Amino acid sequence: MEIILLQDVEKLGKRGDVMKVRNGFGRNFLLPQNLALPATEENRAALEFEKKRAAERKERGKEEALKLSDELAKLRLRWEVKVGEKGKVFGSMTARDFSEMLKQKGIALDRRQIRLPRPIRSLGTHSVTLELHPEVKPVVEVDVVKKP
Repeated sequence: MEIILLQDVEKLGKRGDVMKVRNGFGRNFLLPQNLALPATEENRAALEFEKKRAAERKERGKEEALKLSDELAKLRLRWEVKVGEKGKVFGSMTARDFSEMLKQKGIALDRRQIRLPRPIRSLGTHSVTLELHPEVKPVVEVDVVKKP
């Protein structure tokens, strides 16, 4: 029996795969659990249509990410912090703080898109990578300066 998987099934395949399985496994488990559909011509055509739409969505997302990346490349952020006697920064800048700073500039990004290996805890210029799309990862410079 040939089926089209609607969801990822462990040890079998991923969503959208066309698989050949035993009749009993397909009829008694995959189909009743809504994990798969029979691989009819209509279902194959629907699968191809969905794949095409997903590719178009992904391409649009990449184009939008490239536009935002160009905008972010021109941006230079400045973060003013309180500093102790020996130049030690009080507190640290996390992805959430960075997200708030971008929001003030009119750019809405989720904090999970900000790749900060560890919080920023020192003065100077730091590079922060943003993951807008799997293929678009701009780097933004942040100047951490002493608050006057």
